[in-house]
Amino acid sequence: MNQQDLIGAVKEALMDEPAIRAMFLAGSYGRDTADEWSDVDFLAVVAPDDQRAFALRWREVLNAITPIVFWNELNRGGLIIMAVSSEWLRCDLNVAPPGNLGHRAKNTLKPLIDRDGIYASLPDSLPFRAPDAGVVHYLIHEFIRMLGLLPVALGRREYVTMVLGVGMMRGHLETLLMQDVTNPDPGGILHQSKLLPPDQMQLLAALPYPGPDRDALIEANFEIARQFMPRARAMAKRLDIAWPEEFEAATRRRLRLTVGEAAGRAW
Repeated sequence: MNQQDLIGAVKEALMDEPAIRAMFLAGSYGRDTADEWSDVDFLAVVAPDDQRAFALRWREVLNAITPIVFWNELNRGGLIIMAVSSEWLRCDLNVAPPGNLGHRAKNTLKPLIDRDGIYASLPDSLPFRAPDAGVVHYLIHEFIRMLGLLPVALGRREYVTMVLGVGMMRGHLETLLMQDVTNPDPGGILHQSKLLPPDQMQLLAALPYPGPDRDALIEANFEIARQFMPRARAMAKRLDIAWPEEFEAATRRRLRLTVGEAAGRAW
């Protein structure tokens, strides 16, 4: 069985299910960007009082199509059900109440069932996405804080933990770069190479990711900072975010005193 087989079987099994007012393909299949590695994202419109019974029915339907070996339900402002079959077909279902489809448009969904004409009421497309000033503010302050924790980890010789910290700092840089992705429905992290321009992907690929070696870890922290800080400053200026000058200066002083004079000028 492949993804298209799963989609066809789900549509056939649920076409006469009275609780479903509508069901759409979302995610990469809704955007027409799916490949052989894509999971299948469904969006079902179900009245709140019917959602628990529908979740049970959804599990029955999937198990009848292909045995399910992983099942997880989350409630994040709406019911989300993640499932994986014995063939490792991945399938996510978002259950929304009528009138609350969230950030959706015609070019992000494909209708499978639509009893109430919901699809016709959607906008053709979503507006371009802008950087989130709150996210950028958090990234700047958290990145500087992590740099300031470098002497603590060095003093305790927690080099394995520092490897994890380098990964987190790389992640902050990746998230900062992703803030300039204007696609309103970019998909998950496994689409990153299709969203960031080639020069930024090359930058990320060239960043150090050392093992638990003291000197290599210090240099990795500073190399990531050399890439992060000027980009973060430019974005803060663009978004009118006040730069934490005192916090950065205190962090530089701390690094000079504990790691060495050059550390305070490392970025």
